[in-house]
Amino acid sequence: MNKTKIDWCDSTVNPVVGCPNGCKYCYGNVLNKRFHYAKNWACPEYRPEQLKKLKSKKSKRIFIDSMSDIGTWKDEWLEEVLLAMQIFPQHQYIALTKTNIAVLNKKRDEFCKKYEGKLPLFIGKTITMQSQVDALGEDEITDFLSIEPILEPLDLTLILGRTRQLIIGAETGNRKGKVIPQKEWITQIVEQADKRGVRVFMKGSIRKIMGNDFRQDRLIWG
Repeated sequence: MNKTKIDWCDSTVNPVVGCPNGCKYCYGNVLNKRFHYAKNWACPEYRPEQLKKLKSKKSKRIFIDSMSDIGTWKDEWLEEVLLAMQIFPQHQYIALTKTNIAVLNKKRDEFCKKYEGKLPLFIGKTITMQSQVDALGEDEITDFLSIEPILEPLDLTLILGRTRQLIIGAETGNRKGKVIPQKEWITQIVEQADKRGVRVFMKGSIRKIMGNDFRQDRLIWG
């Protein structure tokens, strides 16, 4: 199980590597160009041997798709990974997607019904710009929202009732055209979240930007 510098989880395990979303700021694609995890980043590859890492007896918060998007996995891959989660329920599994989260929630519920159990899987929706906020369907209720990287000011007023916590972070790396967020963008989000009682967790990538206003509310999984 890989240790990680991601400050809202303990470890990463990646049973799938690669993503077809084509985000220009994707750190996974950058790493893949350097270390060649997948032959073609845009064509995800299934690595079931990675699931052996879940045998750790110590309970951990595991980011299960740091090198992919769980919403783009084939159904048979997803079912095998969910079965592994059920076998090793001592962990909390955290995933992110840019796809329709209502579809993923339905698949998770159907799996639990089929196998008569619960899953310690928490799925978050990634948003980076206002157009993605505005495109969220009314049925897209999420365990958390990940605003990373934040690329512009965001009005979350209409969607904060569908989540209970936010993770906010800036783009990392040295990409040409890299967006450096302004403190005002983040402050505006925090004010909106506080009015709705939504927790805010700021990643270390915006610590310098926020200064004394940097905060990391305790995230709730479960």
